Amino acid sequence: MLRVSGLWKSYGRVAALRGVGFSLEKGRITALLGENGAGKTTTLKIILGFLAPDAGTVELRAVRVGYVPDQPAFFPWLPGRAALELTRRMLGVGRAQWLGRVRDLGAELRFDLGLLARPPRTYSAGNAKKFAFLQSLAMDPDLLIVDEPFSALDPPSVKRARDLLVGMRDRGAAVLLSSHMLPEIARTSDDFIVIRRGQVVARSRLAEFMARVKLAADGDIEAAFLGLIQG
Repeated sequence: MLRVSGLWKSYGRVAALRGVGFSLEKGRITALLGENGAGKTTTLKIILGFLAPDAGTVELRAVRVGYVPDQPAFFPWLPGRAALELTRRMLGVGRAQWLGRVRDLGAELRFDLGLLARPPRTYSAGNAKKFAFLQSLAMDPDLLIVDEPFSALDPPSVKRARDLLVGMRDRGAAVLLSSHMLPEIARTSDDFIVIRRGQVVARSRLAEFMARVKLAADGDIEAAFLGLIQG
């Protein structure tokens, strides 16, 4: 689905990425973990084509790629309904099929579709995040990339978002998450990739990660994460 090989990226004299490489499989949720400044967002932006690497390659075999950023941004003059219609036309999806997806996803996310009459820039942070999920998931993507998937969401919405991500995985899509909310990521993900100072320092399947959690003091997930960094 996705193979990243030897990514290097520098900003002036600062090396943000130093040979980052990993691959994603269909039907699995992969968590990209790391401290602030580790290179996670730079990696995501290169995968999405927003940044060009100094070296390295990205091989992407997905037909449709959805993206939910940490802090969603939208055209300030477009109401939500128009933004969704623009997405539909770009994809060439039939109107009836698209509206059915939007209605179903709105219900799952508990997103008030009445808000679509207003520009998303006027939404609360939580509703803006839900709208970003709605727009990307309505595409029925083969690969979904989400930066901080649970930020700005209240606890019930976190569960709904988690259920949608798991549903995508079960339908055979690949999901790449970047987050600092370790307990939620541990409940959602199948695979873990840890980046530190621009390099991949650990890879782990869920079983190995949970084994580290059990060995950590009091089942501390943060201690398990630090163990992956130091391992």
